[in-house]
Parts: sequence; C-alpha cells; structure tokens
Amino acid sequence: MATGQRDVQSATLVLLTAVVGGGLAVLASLLAFNLLIGDQATEAARHARIASHLYWTQPIIYIMAGLIAAAEDSRWGPLRAPVIGLFLASVCWTLLRRQELLPAEVNILAYLLPAGALFGLLGALIAPLIKERVSTAVTAIVLLGLGAFVLAYLNLGAISGEVQREVIERAQGMTTAMRTVGVPDAKVALLDTDTGRVLYVSQTGRSGHFHISHVPIGDYHLRVWDPDHRPTVVTQPVEVDRAITGGKRWETVSLRTVTRDSGALFR
Repeated sequence: MATGQRDVQSATLVLLTAVVGGGLAVLASLLAFNLLIGDQATEAARHARIASHLYWTQPIIYIMAGLIAAAEDSRWGPLRAPVIGLFLASVCWTLLRRQELLPAEVNILAYLLPAGALFGLLGALIAPLIKERVSTAVTAIVLLGLGAFVLAYLNLGAISGEVQREVIERAQGMTTAMRTVGVPDAKVALLDTDTGRVLYVSQTGRSGHFHISHVPIGDYHLRVWDPDHRPTVVTQPVEVDRAITGGKRWETVSLRTVTRDSGALFR
C-alpha cells in the first residue's frame, strides 16, 4: 500500500516537473526573443521573426517535457506527454497574444497545438530507450537552447551613421560661408528590400548621429525623412554585417542643401 502511494506521489511529482519546467522554458524562449529583437523593431519586424523563432524553440521544449513525463512511467508517459505538450502550446499562444506577437497572416495556433502533441509524444517514446540517461538528455536540450540563443545573438548586426546637410549662408546674393551640419530629430528606418516594409526605426540625436541594433545580417534599404522639408525622403541600399565583426561601422546620409540669408554683407 505504502509502495503504491509512493509511486503515485513520484508520478505526480514527475508530471508537475514536466509541466512547470516546460512552462518556464516557454516563458524563457519568449524572453529570449525579446532580447534578440530589440526595442527598435517595428511590429512588422517582430511578426516576421517570431514565426521562425517558434519553429526551432518550441519543438525542443515539448520533447524535453515528454522526456520528463515518461522518465519513470513508460506505460502512461506516452499518453500524458501529448496532453502536456498541448498545455504548453496553449501557454505559448496565450503569452504571444498578451505580447501582441501573433502575426495576422500566419496561424500560429495551427502549428503549436500539433507540434505540442507530436513532439511531446516523441519525447515520451524516446525516454524508455535512454532510461537513466533522461536527465542527461534534458540537460543537453537546455544547453542546446542556450547555445542556439548565443549563436542567434552573435548573428545580429548593427548600423550607425550620421544624417547631414550642406548649409550655404548668403548675404545680399553672395555666398559668405558653406558648412556641413548634422541634422537632429530625423526619422531613420531600415526597410525590407523586397517588400518595402519598415522593419526598424530610430531617430537622430542632436549631432545627427543614429544607431540601429539587433538587426539580422543582410541587405536593407536605409531611409531618412527630412525633418525640415517634409515629405522629402532619402533612400539608399545598405548592408548589415555581424556586430561581432564590426558590423557596418558608419553610414552617411546627405539631405538636400539649405540656403540661409545671413543679412547684410556690410554693416
């Protein structure tokens, strides 16, 4: 009787560990996404990147939960693991909805629910094959997730630069000075080269400098809106390289020349 009670308690503890551990892993995966995306990304960029992030993070979480669920119960584990996977998928979908990360054109729930059930079952079927090495496999999965995050982070780039313009000062029709000045408060954005969607947005500071970080390496269009001559814009192609190798160190954008009247030539 006591042995049976201990077995029930042990099975309950294992299931609780699978649910809580899986839930924490889902939460950690979404927190990692926020670290990868940065705060300069637009809604379009967040929606474009969340799907690919889910495709590689969630399956390994569901497999891990399935391994834990069937670690000490090879008979009922394969039946319980898909239910746990469905629960974790629902938790993930709920968190995505609360963070407004659900892209309209992709039915994430249609992927998450089958993935939760199938990969949870896969983990439960693997558990009896590796037996006492389940804990090692779970540790390896955690390390794999951390390694994938580090790799993804190292593959991000950044772009910096300056928005400037030529200022010509004239007095009584004669040019008295020419100087190059930085343009403050200019909106700067990175656009997708294929769709033209604005993916990352920044603004120049007092000196006209800007910096956009947490950008996947690749080719983009850099667009600057002239704050003094709306709706004038300047668009030019740019390439973002890995930040760890220096990235794109500096990009100069020149806006239209401005002529200013400095008053009388002689006083």
